[in-house]
Amino acid sequence: MDFELFYDKQPDYVAFRNDAGRREDYSITVDWKVRKLIQLIPEGFKVDNILEVGCAFGVLLNNIADRLHLKNRLGIDISGNNIKAAKSLYPECKFFHGTLEDFIKVIPGEIQNRRYDLVVLSDIVEHIPDDLEFMKMVQNISLYVLINLPLEKSFNTRNRLYSEQDPSGHLRCYDEEDARRLVINAGFEVISSFTAIGFFDKSFYEMYTKNRSIRVRLKPLPQRLFWSVFYFAEDRLKLINEGLTSKIIGTNFFALLKSNIN
Repeated sequence: MDFELFYDKQPDYVAFRNDAGRREDYSITVDWKVRKLIQLIPEGFKVDNILEVGCAFGVLLNNIADRLHLKNRLGIDISGNNIKAAKSLYPECKFFHGTLEDFIKVIPGEIQNRRYDLVVLSDIVEHIPDDLEFMKMVQNISLYVLINLPLEKSFNTRNRLYSEQDPSGHLRCYDEEDARRLVINAGFEVISSFTAIGFFDKSFYEMYTKNRSIRVRLKPLPQRLFWSVFYFAEDRLKLINEGLTSKIIGTNFFALLKSNIN
């Protein structure tokens, strides 16, 4: 599979580059993820630089760097179109077009002379063909890692075919046990972690229900009735129990990891 071409043409990324409304939705989603990732940072945590692998348009990377007051920031992405957009949005930030493997090959001196203080992996690991080897590679170049991994082993995705044909490019799905096993087997120590659902965040939920209503209105009447009842039940479930909601719609694993390589 040509992953660069796939992400150059992936509909969500194309929409961000061309649709102001979709950019606003993307920013709301990123803001929720940033707030959750920052919650993992302990008081007195000091780093000098940050690297995001799979940075897309650089929005999450630069939001985290701003909150941590980091000037030395670098983003890596396989999509040339995403990198072009990122450079336009953040001209003072450094970006690299390629994979992490490409980066290590082209700039070996930088890796050998200085490991990165903080590496960010947000919604990226599920896109990687060999997730364990990827995480081991990250450990070799990082002191700490902030990770956000969607936990999609849920009722709603029970029939989703995770593969190279997945519309979002998700090659596999995880639950919390899978996520913890992955980072530990890669050699990381979990400093802090939790799970969270965007569904329970006010801004995220308002954006979600707005787009949900648009989708329902476009359906034929019988389907509109079905999905209206379905989403009514989904909203009531939200009020009952977060744990049960996560089993139905999935959740996200957020963690601060420390490399065990001295």
